[in-house]
Amino acid sequence: MLQSVAWRQQPSSTEIYDDTTLTGSSGNTSRVDGKDLAKAISSFKFLVSLVVWYDILFEINMTSKQLQAKEFDIRDTINQLGETKKFLGGRRSDTDFEKTLVDAGELAEELDVPALFEPDPIHIRKKRKQFIYEADDEPIYNLKEKFKVNFYFAVIDTAIRSAEEIFILMQQISSVFGFLYDIYSLQNTTSKQIMEHCLNVEQALQHGESKDIDAFDLCNELQAIARRVQKSASPQDVLNFIWKNKLTDTVPITVIALRILLTLPVSVAIGEQSFSKLKLIKTNMRTSMLQQRLVGLSTLSIEHDIARSIDLEELVSKFAKLKVRKNKF
Repeated sequence: MLQSVAWRQQPSSTEIYDDTTLTGSSGNTSRVDGKDLAKAISSFKFLVSLVVWYDILFEINMTSKQLQAKEFDIRDTINQLGETKKFLGGRRSDTDFEKTLVDAGELAEELDVPALFEPDPIHIRKKRKQFIYEADDEPIYNLKEKFKVNFYFAVIDTAIRSAEEIFILMQQISSVFGFLYDIYSLQNTTSKQIMEHCLNVEQALQHGESKDIDAFDLCNELQAIARRVQKSASPQDVLNFIWKNKLTDTVPITVIALRILLTLPVSVAIGEQSFSKLKLIKTNMRTSMLQQRLVGLSTLSIEHDIARSIDLEELVSKFAKLKVRKNKF
């Protein structure tokens, strides 16, 4: 995969530089940019960065897919995030850096690229000394060591911090909603323990004096539901059981808690999807679009499966009946 990416990008930049039909200031600029780009992606540094990013993004992509899955389980996700953290932490070592160089060297050999770090122009920034005993900043002259410190370790550290932030967030969510993943086992739990969990949910969903969950009612409803669901019932199964048996008015607090729990994976995926759709909808030709129209078009684009199933003729007919004006004389 890495070979095809590097091989596919390099000729395109070279072809732009060799294209004599590109004339004028813009054409010359494109040719120069193409030459610089071809030189950049033909360097050993670029190949090493490809190997680094491929390994990191492949691991993170697997974890991200699990976060967005419909069968989302916070406990399983926390375990997966732990493995991702362990993987990233293991990559931050001299041994793994040398292994990355070996992989990049094999790729460089196939692409006929010298497996050497080319020196960059050295610009030493002079800093005014406040005290006489302050030493001058000495640049790192070992090119491999400089690349390892300024790029390899920096990328790994950023990835570790991001995984750590999500890991802590998931742990916080699990401490509040985790007990709802096994409602059946609540019948073997004391009322005091269930009440403690319900109080955590009430506090998490409370804003000022208003709150969406009442801990006492939620505790009673969960104890009643736990005796009626199957042993391996997931939160989705429990919610379907409530809807199927028309118990929404009987256990409304449980319905609210389960719906909030089941929308957690949506909060991970929809944000990325919305931004990608926004780029397609709001172009330079539509900069004067108002917010209401933008939101409507974004919703239609994101939920295109539902939009296609709508009968437009019936919809127009209903709209016309609602907006019809009758003048009485």
